[in-house]
Amino acid sequence: MISTGSAFSEQKLQQASALMNPRLRERGMEEVLAHASLDEVKRALRWAESLPDGPIKKAALADILQRWAEMDGAGATNYATQLYEATGNAGPLREALQGWAQSDPNGALQKLQSLGLTDGLRADIRTDLVAQWTEQNPQGAAAYAASNRDTGSWMGLVSTVADQWSKEDPKMAASWAGSLPAGLDQIHAVNAVISNWYQANPNEAAAYVSSQAPGASRDTMALTLARQIGQEDPAAGLKWAGTVGDPKTQEKAAAGALSDVYRKDPQGALQTLANSTLPKAMQDSVTARLQGSGPWWR
Repeated sequence: MISTGSAFSEQKLQQASALMNPRLRERGMEEVLAHASLDEVKRALRWAESLPDGPIKKAALADILQRWAEMDGAGATNYATQLYEATGNAGPLREALQGWAQSDPNGALQKLQSLGLTDGLRADIRTDLVAQWTEQNPQGAAAYAASNRDTGSWMGLVSTVADQWSKEDPKMAASWAGSLPAGLDQIHAVNAVISNWYQANPNEAAAYVSSQAPGASRDTMALTLARQIGQEDPAAGLKWAGTVGDPKTQEKAAAGALSDVYRKDPQGALQTLANSTLPKAMQDSVTARLQGSGPWWR
């Protein structure tokens, strides 16, 4: 191990970079840089630039750019943008924007939107920044995501927030996702929350869904539970599908509950469906969905 002390020095940075264990190396460099001033970080950058190409140089630049961006987001991002334009490597740009977002997520996101990146790369980085923001301040990230929705897409920022937030506070995440106005992204957000919650604590997730008032959000939650539970117990999954109010959503929920077993044992799945309490007309619709060429959720 190295002794980081209370002040930055290039010698300590070099010692940290020489550690053979990648995790210890990264931790050591982060500890050294945590005490660095802006001028010292720029001096460290010149040292890193002089290193031979390889994993040590890559890790050093990443840590230095993050620290620089925490203090001067615009400067670090401008430098990383030049690297990207010269090399096509977006890694330093991601690191700089993530460092900036530690102290000013809105500023980092605004800068990202102004860069001449491809739509795919911009979307990927924006998703990462919003997920990071959610870890730090879920309410702030939620407000940003709600103001920048793509309601016609299954994916979107609200599902990113819901997925990340549900890992720390599933009840709050579920309440927020369920309160969003309708849209495909809202459906995916609700699905993400309930899926994560069920994996962590199935009884709590089921109790929460049971307590919700009838409506589209509750139907989406019940559909998600039907799918999750149906993977282990198709008959129990069908019971959850039976609590869905909207007929088309109920049809999808029942098909989701049976989809895994149907791939392995079609006749057994259809027998389980026949033994359920779902009306015969609904059973026929579910059978047609399972036997169709498209995925069960379409």
